[in-house]
Amino acid sequence: MPDATHGMSKTYNSSSAPQKAAVQSSFDIIEEGINALDISSVSIIADYGSSQGANSIQAINKIIDYLRQTNKCSKSPLVIHNDLPTNDWTSLFELVNENKSYYSVASGRSFYEQCLPSNSVHIGYSSTSIHWLSKKPCNIMNNCFATRNRKEYEAYRQQAHIDYSNFLKHRSNELVSGGVLILAIVCTKNADKTDFECLCDCLYECAQALPMKEDELIEFTVPMLFRSYEDCVDENLFNQHSFQLIKSKMLTIKYPIYKQWKENEITLDKFARSTASFVRGWCEPMLEEILVNTGRIQNEIPDLLNRFWNLFEEKVRQQPHVVHTFSDYTYVVLKKM
Repeated sequence: MPDATHGMSKTYNSSSAPQKAAVQSSFDIIEEGINALDISSVSIIADYGSSQGANSIQAINKIIDYLRQTNKCSKSPLVIHNDLPTNDWTSLFELVNENKSYYSVASGRSFYEQCLPSNSVHIGYSSTSIHWLSKKPCNIMNNCFATRNRKEYEAYRQQAHIDYSNFLKHRSNELVSGGVLILAIVCTKNADKTDFECLCDCLYECAQALPMKEDELIEFTVPMLFRSYEDCVDENLFNQHSFQLIKSKMLTIKYPIYKQWKENEITLDKFARSTASFVRGWCEPMLEEILVNTGRIQNEIPDLLNRFWNLFEEKVRQQPHVVHTFSDYTYVVLKKM
């Protein structure tokens, strides 16, 4: 079974407005994290799961601006952008070079392992990243998201717990004593069927209609899990990995494009196109890998993918109220003891 995590598609920077909203909603908790620092001056900042940079740069600029406001950095800090080796690093480097507001380097490792030297990081940050799992514990039958079958769901929940523990362990190793870790984690507070499940139903129906072959449908599993608030704020895990909980809260973040459509600022066609672009940004690399690994002819894959997203866009146009319109987030500030 292939690794679960993938880089995002090349359109991610232009189609990740919901993720941008999550970063902007973290600004107040960034300030609380910086206020809790027990170090005199910050010189190393790491962003785990930077993707192609558009949203990461916003978070980093906020962190640096507030450090300067509070006199907690005596010189320009070094920023480390972390993501998978398969990330579109060229897009990130181009944006950082255009921005020129800080100095940065890149770390191309999974954040479920140690990425940086021990006792080197002063502030760690991650947004909309750790709901992606390090691996698929199993494929999901007759769907592409783990919620319906209790055995499948428990396998994913256990993997999410292992991944969270590993993430915290490695960040604890990397952080200096008195440093902080600031997290924005996609979560769920609803035991009933969620918007995201409805969206995944649409994705699976499109895969069936394409049609995808039986082995491709089996492999078509979205390798993520939305933890509960309680799972995100697990003080036993925090204590185990030498973290003190400074702050936690849950927010519901509505997707800007849905609000624009509901208020008649954009047409239904625009809403459907934008929604398809948003989902394509994080889903297409996984789909493409499945088609490659199951032996599809290379020159037929782009056409299959375009047909898939045309089907999905039409489904959104027909059923705009059943797609993903908001996300729940848990925001956490931890201090390394």
